Amino acid sequence: MRVSHINLFRNTFDGKKLLIFDFDGTLANTTPLHAQAFSETLSPLGILVDYQRLAGRKTADAMLICFADAGLPAPDAATLELLVAEKQRRIRELIADSLEPLPGVDEFLHWAKLRFEMALVTSGSRGTVELALKKLGFSDWFRPMLFAEDVTKAKPYPEGFLRVLEMTNIAAEEALVFEDSEAGFVAARAASIDYIDARNMDLSIPKTVFS
Repeated sequence: MRVSHINLFRNTFDGKKLLIFDFDGTLANTTPLHAQAFSETLSPLGILVDYQRLAGRKTADAMLICFADAGLPAPDAATLELLVAEKQRRIRELIADSLEPLPGVDEFLHWAKLRFEMALVTSGSRGTVELALKKLGFSDWFRPMLFAEDVTKAKPYPEGFLRVLEMTNIAAEEALVFEDSEAGFVAARAASIDYIDARNMDLSIPKTVFS
């Protein structure tokens, strides 16, 4: 997370009670790992992967986008299930082997958990994200946590964010979303929640930004 103009964020947290975090690309450097896992899964089918098109979406939805971009008919349900399982198997191997946190995230979360409620809304699968959270030491930091399996329509639909507001009994104007993908931004806007583009925010210096 990077920030070019610190003063833009000095008042960001005024009136906020709840911080809602995406996971992939926001709290952990999983983007290159997911891109690799998708590519390795689909390359035997001759499908090239543009991960920027897929970021923030659940795996099954992303697979359908890849097939459509390649000009191929959508796979049947059984084939799609196999492809999703293979991609998830591979990403979990990569996470176990080479996952790294994003700069400043650990320090920022330590700062934030003393001041706000913190929730997680991710399009990742429960098994994959819980593995990553455990490796990073963040397993018990977010309540509630909603995964791909927990919603009918994942991002860019707002269902996950709206459910968190309902579960915490916190109003949309009192919440703040941290996201790194267009799908996440669209979902936050649809839920009427303010959001921060985590790609442009430097959380390695919370004492400077938030003092």
